[in-house]
Amino acid sequence: MLVSLHVRNFVLIEDCRIEFHPGLNVLTGETGAGKSILAGALSLLVGERGSPESARNPDHDAVIEAEFALDPASPHTREIHALLEAAGIPWEDEVLLVKRILAPGGRSRIFINNTSCLVKNLKELGERLMDLHGQHEHQSLLHKSSYRPLLDRFGGYQNILDAYRAAYAEWQDIRRRLQILETNERERRRREDMLRYQVEEIEKAGLAEGEDEKIAERLQVIQHAGRLSEWCAEAIRWLTGGDESPALLDTLDRVESLLVNLESMDRHAAPILEMWQPAAITLREAARELQTYALSLEFDPGELDELQQRHFQIKTLKNKYGATVREILQYGETCRAELVRMENLDEEREALQKQEDALRGEVARWGRELHAKRSQHAQTTALRIREELQSLGMEQAEFEIQTAYRFGPGGLDIGEAQPVIFGPDGSDEVDFLISTIPGRPPRPLREVASGGEISRIMLAIKCVFGKADAVPFMLFDEIDVGVGGRTADAVGERLARLAREKQVLCITHLPQIASRAQRNLRVDKKEVNGRLLSTVEVLKGKEREAELARMLGGEDPAASKKFARELLKGAKRN
Repeated sequence: MLVSLHVRNFVLIEDCRIEFHPGLNVLTGETGAGKSILAGALSLLVGERGSPESARNPDHDAVIEAEFALDPASPHTREIHALLEAAGIPWEDEVLLVKRILAPGGRSRIFINNTSCLVKNLKELGERLMDLHGQHEHQSLLHKSSYRPLLDRFGGYQNILDAYRAAYAEWQDIRRRLQILETNERERRRREDMLRYQVEEIEKAGLAEGEDEKIAERLQVIQHAGRLSEWCAEAIRWLTGGDESPALLDTLDRVESLLVNLESMDRHAAPILEMWQPAAITLREAARELQTYALSLEFDPGELDELQQRHFQIKTLKNKYGATVREILQYGETCRAELVRMENLDEEREALQKQEDALRGEVARWGRELHAKRSQHAQTTALRIREELQSLGMEQAEFEIQTAYRFGPGGLDIGEAQPVIFGPDGSDEVDFLISTIPGRPPRPLREVASGGEISRIMLAIKCVFGKADAVPFMLFDEIDVGVGGRTADAVGERLARLAREKQVLCITHLPQIASRAQRNLRVDKKEVNGRLLSTVEVLKGKEREAELARMLGGEDPAASKKFARELLKGAKRN
């Protein structure tokens, strides 16, 4: 709700602070006193264009500031909080401060909770805080986009709407997954071909763990076979004799013979012989092994070529797939697993397509049911609004709520003449149509131009929809144009009824409306130092009686005051 409004240096207002009642507030005063100035100030707080000549004193800025209190339990408040967070605007304690500053040169500054923001942010917030009905651009019910949500909130088919939304959300998710599969099909095929090539290349190589190390060792032996052969030949010469070199093995035999003689003559030499004999045996075995090894150094030239080719093949695979044979084999297993998964995507696509077909049917089924409920509810609601309009003095008015399928390419075939487009909230276009002139076909509500007429139309709609309309504050301007008698009573009664659910501010000349208010604000205009000045005050008691008597007019002031008291008493009883 709107807690207070502070206006400084704006048109005819020098400095004015107004506090509002949560229910029905009325703004009264003589014609030309400046009531519309306050309506204009509020319109600036919902993003309407300001005039560079708005400043009363051209040497100072014009400032309009409002404080709002939000209901913490309301979903509407959570929506406002989300809007503020998206714009980077802080909020706390469910209090909202909105300020608009108009510089004399025309530059405008906007602050929400003391944070500078754009007109776009103000408009988005304003349409959730206030509805200004009359000669104002900002009227939520003149925006076609508000009709379907309003009808749905007022309707008794939330379970159907929830079921539709759930089916639609799941359908869209499946469609996105299918689209991803189809969009990536070419890339997937390319990836699949590459994986298949890599797996085949690794498998065809027939690698074994440790094979690369064995090949490296064998290549080293073959590449150094000449030197190894030389070393072996020299060692063998030392062992077997040659080129006048003594034979080491013959020397070993001679030493052993001497040790045997020692042991035969002295038993204390036996341990020496025992130590010598194993060593001599080992040396002879080493000599035989050396000769065998020397023979192994002879190799087939074709083996070297074969080993080098294998070594090059493994090196090439390492450059592609891993630093070791083990890593290459592991990479091959990974590719093979991915290839299996990709080959199974066709099965996944078939499964997703079956789900998409089923969900498409669910969306169409719930969409048809939702359309039927909306159409049925639209008819009964339109009838109630027509009755309200007749009670408000618009006996000839025709009002329709039109619900129609959205048609277009890419829609679903549900048995209509054209494919039907389904969206997150259904397939319906909802529009409010009205005709106030007999014989003229109804036109969209947003095309109705008369300020007083549109205010009464809006009042009728608001009274029917009640709490389904989430905007907490409403201003009705010029609602009493061309209204009097019983119609004035009806307008006042409905404003009072609406004010039990919403906060209402009504600018009026009718005492039947003013008498029902919880707070009566009067605008006066006077001349100060040669300049006109508008002021606003709260009327109470006798002051309020006097204001109602003034509004009643008549040649007998006493009779007007008596009637004013009767109006106030009657309003209290109601």
